[in-house]
Amino acid sequence: MPYKAKIVQSSIKAKKRKSYKVTNWTEYNNSLKKRGCLSLYLPYGDLKGQFINDQPYNLGISGRQSTYKTPYIELIYMFYRLFGWGMRQIIGYFEDLWRLKKLEIPVPSFGHLSDLFAAIPLKIKQFCDKLACCVLQGEKVTLIFDSTGLRFGKASHWYETKYDKPCDRKPWKKMHLAMDPDFNIHSLEITDCDTSDSEMMDSMINQEDFGTTEKIIADGAYYSIERSKKLYDKGIIPVIPPPSHSVVHGKESTKWHDKIVNYVKEKGTVYAFHKKYDYGKRALVEAQNSRIKRCIGDSLKTQRDSSQKNEGIVIANLINKWNSFGRCICMKAG
Repeated sequence: MPYKAKIVQSSIKAKKRKSYKVTNWTEYNNSLKKRGCLSLYLPYGDLKGQFINDQPYNLGISGRQSTYKTPYIELIYMFYRLFGWGMRQIIGYFEDLWRLKKLEIPVPSFGHLSDLFAAIPLKIKQFCDKLACCVLQGEKVTLIFDSTGLRFGKASHWYETKYDKPCDRKPWKKMHLAMDPDFNIHSLEITDCDTSDSEMMDSMINQEDFGTTEKIIADGAYYSIERSKKLYDKGIIPVIPPPSHSVVHGKESTKWHDKIVNYVKEKGTVYAFHKKYDYGKRALVEAQNSRIKRCIGDSLKTQRDSSQKNEGIVIANLINKWNSFGRCICMKAG
């Protein structure tokens, strides 16, 4: 390893790290202030009409309809995730918020709220105007895939130590995400820690993505000859490095695989493949994972599997909302 070589040979000097500077301090400061403007998270228009169902009984439909609409429950959990408070604290906050705004909007109890959040259908939304313009103009985007671990409150180690038997629930989950180079999240899934990265990529790529995606960048854990061929046939460039021991098969089903293996052998290093296909952009998704853990939190607040899946979507919508406020632009110093 490089750091061990420096210890053995004192003559080897550490490579000086490149420094960067922010070029849009004013805009970036304003975007950070907007994250704290809670009114920007509320929808425009009649809040009560968007949040509460005034007609719980509809003609021709048996049973009572839900009093609380999906946007209302999503907003409560967005603030719940943003503040990191307890469930009862966030309920008290909304009761006081509607009282100050002089709006007669009821707030569900914490038990009812937990049941509602586990059942409502949520989707990832895009708020960035730049991305919307690119989609309207027919421009294709690059998707970057990666996964990271998130903790949640289960004392499995304590359980195993006390009862001397394995705990049914692991103390952490995996967050799989797909984003573009502008940090807008397009897909996010929460799974158990035993789910592999490779099998999640197929489920996270929708049929709609085939027509709007130019490249898919991911590390070697996502590599598959069959998947690479499928993406290549759909017009998507799979920028996923093959294993170091890969060989040329010479079959029609391994056309893309053979092309990459031959190119790496011709150049003598896999870094030539990295440079040609912009594999270095994969570092952006690592920065996104760090951003989520530092700014939103490195643990899940809900316990049910269905609630944790919706919580992942809430996290993605928070990140996309922040991107619409603006982000910093950096350049190399000197």
